[in-house]
Amino acid sequence: MLKSGELRERAEKILDDTGLLAELARYGEVHPIGSYRMDIMAWNDIDIDVRNDGMNLEKLYALTNYVLKTFCPVWYEAKEEITDEGKTVWFHGWEAYIGGELWNFDIWFFDEETITKAEQFCGGISGKLADAPEKKEIIAQIKRDLIGRGLYSFEQYHSMDVYRAVLELGMTSADEMIRDYRK
Repeated sequence: MLKSGELRERAEKILDDTGLLAELARYGEVHPIGSYRMDIMAWNDIDIDVRNDGMNLEKLYALTNYVLKTFCPVWYEAKEEITDEGKTVWFHGWEAYIGGELWNFDIWFFDEETITKAEQFCGGISGKLADAPEKKEIIAQIKRDLIGRGLYSFEQYHSMDVYRAVLELGMTSADEMIRDYRK
């Protein structure tokens, strides 16, 4: 199993080789986010937020065309949604084999306020990890273990649960988290 930094290097190469960041910049301000941004990747997953001030269906279709041609995804979804707060957001998600490995991409088009909150969250986690870099691999390993057990999902444990368990509660394994963590 690759360590987080090695996964991030592979992700960066994919982003460079496919030109995805440059393509997304045509639609708005690009903000890599999540475990990729924080360099605590546990699996082949790239999350990117794009400021969506001018997103519309025509642009959604154009980006869809780029994704289909460039990535030949085995799964793809693109949609417009209205959040509980009444904000319009756009989503592009796909899975594609790259170099013989399955990679997941989640691209969200949000407003500036939502992106700022996500970046502040990631900055807070990164700040805590700067003081305890050994916890990066603990977080990644717990995520991998939960994924392997089929317990890493929105219904069960997700990344924020793992960050809290490790950074606030001092947990060091998936077994400990399963046994002692309470949402």
